[in-house]
Amino acid sequence: MQAGDLDNNGFAGGAIRIGFRNMEIPPENQGVPITIKILLKLYENDAGVPTLKETGPNTGVFDGTIEYIQLNQLNTNADGTANTRTADMATDLTEDTVIILDGDYTDEDGIRVDYVDRDEQGQLNVVSARADAPTHSGSISLDQDNYKQADTVKVELEDADLNVNNELRDVYTAIPVGTNHANVNRDTIARTGSDPTMDPSADNAESGLLLEATFDDNRWISCTGGGNPGFGTLIGSIRETAPTSGIFVADFQVPPRYCTPDAPNAPETTLGKDLEVSYHDYFDGAGERNEVGDVAGITSFTGSVSLDRSVYPVPFADGNDVTSNAVFAYHESLDSAATETHVSGGDVVIHIQVNDKDLDQSGSGTDTLTLAADDPATTNVVEPSTLTVEITRGSDTATPASASSLGGTAVRETSPTSGIFELDLDIVWDDGPSEGCPPGEFTGGCLLQGDIITVTYRDESDATGNVNTVTDSATFDLRNGVLQSDKSVYIIGSDMILTLIDPDLDLDNDGKQSYSLDLIEWDSDAATLTMGDGGQHPAVFDPEPAKLQETGDSTGIFQSIVEIPESIDGEELDRGEEITLEYTDWGPSGADYVGEEHQDIRLQVFTSNFGATIELDQKVYTWTDKVFITIVAPDHNFDSSLIDEIGRDATDPLQVSTREGKIDNYRLAETGPDTGIFTGEVILTGFGYEGIEDVDITPRGPSGDGPTDGLLPATDDDGITVSYEYSEDETVVGSSLIRWNIGEAEWLAASYPASGTGVIRVIDPDMNLNPEAVDNFAITVISDSVASGISLTVTETSKAAGIFEGTVFFTTTDAPTGSRLRVAEGDTITAEYDDTTLPDPHSRGDELTISATALIGTIVPPLERVPVSNLRVVDNFGSTLDTVQVDQQVQVTADLTNGQTRDQAFAYLVQIQDEDNVTVHLAWISGSVAEGQSFSPSVSWTPAASGTYTATTFAWESVSNPEALSPPVSLEITVS
Repeated sequence: MQAGDLDNNGFAGGAIRIGFRNMEIPPENQGVPITIKILLKLYENDAGVPTLKETGPNTGVFDGTIEYIQLNQLNTNADGTANTRTADMATDLTEDTVIILDGDYTDEDGIRVDYVDRDEQGQLNVVSARADAPTHSGSISLDQDNYKQADTVKVELEDADLNVNNELRDVYTAIPVGTNHANVNRDTIARTGSDPTMDPSADNAESGLLLEATFDDNRWISCTGGGNPGFGTLIGSIRETAPTSGIFVADFQVPPRYCTPDAPNAPETTLGKDLEVSYHDYFDGAGERNEVGDVAGITSFTGSVSLDRSVYPVPFADGNDVTSNAVFAYHESLDSAATETHVSGGDVVIHIQVNDKDLDQSGSGTDTLTLAADDPATTNVVEPSTLTVEITRGSDTATPASASSLGGTAVRETSPTSGIFELDLDIVWDDGPSEGCPPGEFTGGCLLQGDIITVTYRDESDATGNVNTVTDSATFDLRNGVLQSDKSVYIIGSDMILTLIDPDLDLDNDGKQSYSLDLIEWDSDAATLTMGDGGQHPAVFDPEPAKLQETGDSTGIFQSIVEIPESIDGEELDRGEEITLEYTDWGPSGADYVGEEHQDIRLQVFTSNFGATIELDQKVYTWTDKVFITIVAPDHNFDSSLIDEIGRDATDPLQVSTREGKIDNYRLAETGPDTGIFTGEVILTGFGYEGIEDVDITPRGPSGDGPTDGLLPATDDDGITVSYEYSEDETVVGSSLIRWNIGEAEWLAASYPASGTGVIRVIDPDMNLNPEAVDNFAITVISDSVASGISLTVTETSKAAGIFEGTVFFTTTDAPTGSRLRVAEGDTITAEYDDTTLPDPHSRGDELTISATALIGTIVPPLERVPVSNLRVVDNFGSTLDTVQVDQQVQVTADLTNGQTRDQAFAYLVQIQDEDNVTVHLAWISGSVAEGQSFSPSVSWTPAASGTYTATTFAWESVSNPEALSPPVSLEITVS
């Protein structure tokens, strides 16, 4: 057999793995796994003989596992020895050997295994391996530094020594209370069966205590009277997070009260106390007993109470109780015994809110607060953390009936973790004290202006841990109402935003109230009635919404949009009619209660009377024109969201007329929603006139309903009139003339090239015979080359334009035909037609030839026909001179160039002036320059004295016709 080696694989959470390798296997055992035995030593003492198994055939490698259990206060007896269950786990010579450790085993004290090996020489040798099994210092922590009641506390305990089973998660369970309240370890995690009378301060090996909790250093236990569970009951157990983690967690909820061993039946509040969890470490890292802990404070909060308002309206009775003195009619005019004429639902709703985090004690679900039933004025007994409500008048108090009926009722939390508690109470008109009520008006209690409502919250523990009482109060008051409208003048049929401002009607701060429009009376010449159902005609006002509705929560502003009707019960409203709107305020400022006195709040508005204006798009029309009518009538913009119409009804008739006919009740339409501008069209259809060649005029109409289908005949010396009765006996009129016109003709250019095109334009509105179509007619175009000319059709540029254009194509070779006209350079072209629709002083049947001319050829600007250039002074031989001598004859010459397509006659003038601008010489010469040629004329000058002279030349048509052919050109001449 070869010498073997013993391997130490070390400590691994309660288990030591050992191996033996390099062993020579006898031939008879080869191919089959074998086992060997070694000696286990613990602190130099024999602790067992583990068995090692070969890992496979012929490997020579043997493995085995030794498990160990570290003793603690839960698996020992009071004398520190392993209890029966722990001892039963320790076996010898099994597949996995289990040993029990009672402290720190490291270094030379560690776990050792010995193997006696026979070497190659046959000698026996002992080979060994050692492993450490240390103890560990435990720690415990809370997840927060401060908690409030009902918070969840998370505990984390870390100690590898408590990991006694590597294959399962270890769990340590608290000792239940049961019936043995004398057990000092009750409501802790401790050894089961520990001595119930043992001093808990004793060594934890004896007491068996592992984990406990205290409030202000007093152990927290369950109260004997029940209802306040202790630490062990709430925590239940502490559980390892994983099989080998050595980390244990648990959680519990902070209770509102707790008991201690010294006072097991006297619960104390946890508010303001220090919560401590303590872990009793059986062996710390040094193998010694130790205690560690963590502390957190249980904080408390100062509670508060608040009302939703500082001022409440004085409540009044319900309309169904018409015998009550606190009932009032919608409007004074409706005062009767009829229930439906009275305002209903006069209770005032108050909203109370208590904010105290200390009351949020349920881990899930909502908590409650008790509303005290007793009047604080008559009892001194108030339960902890309670709410009371009272109404006071001077020294007299009363509890509202709703609060009394709800006495002892739980006020519920708004959400599971809010700590906010809300209560809604209805305060009725007789909830106040009976003392001081007006005699003969109230038979019991009454609620008057100036009364005070107070809510009181008794806080069991404020931020300092003391009992505290907090209050909030509000008064009952009456205020004056205000009636408003968005405008003072309204178009009949338009909408009015009616606003009533009266905080006395805002009965609930947490909702919108609404009231019948019968609160408002309408008074005008047309009718006097309330505007709701009580007035019997609510539909005429078309209210939206149907009632006066509050604009938002607790605004005290009530609105409705009502229509200004055209008539009420068959009676028409006039333009400019005054309307008085009246609201009866039954609780004005200064009154003691609603209905004691009243005040009428009035608002004056008017129907509009803006009048109307008529505008026609032209001052003068022709006989077949289109007339555009515009009427500005703001009073008839009845609906701002729709397109209105005017003129159709007998109440606002519109008439369009000429001498030849009229259209009654012609309708115009609004240009858009809410413009008050109305438009329409009427076409003039002329009269039976035969004076236009090839045109048959047949008048149409009068006809049409509007706004664009009107047809109306008209003559050449006529007028059109539009009359509109915008209000009764009030009419506006607009009119324009109807006349024929003298036509005009023009070529769009002064000249055209011989092979180009020309455009002739004719302006004659009278030939716009159909404004709904594009018209045309024929004119004559002639040239010098073709005297007979051509017939050209000119076409209207657009419908109803009265402007006509035609295009002529010029040719120098082809015969004239259609729109093609033969021309030659220099021809004059003429376009003409006979205008037979002439205004005064002409008569029907008169004719006037309308014509326009243009040239064929290139047109040169006048001052560019013969431009003058290169003005100079030369001698008799033509040489240019820079200076001239006195008495020397010279020639003043220049170049003239004819840029035209024809010969040009000219006069060449030379003017010479001295330094004083005195003309000393003037001479000229006449001649002609051929087409496209140049010529250099000159005139002679002999200076008589030295000096500086200016020579200026002019090119004219002739001396008798001084039309310039070129701009003047000047030259300075020095004579010495």
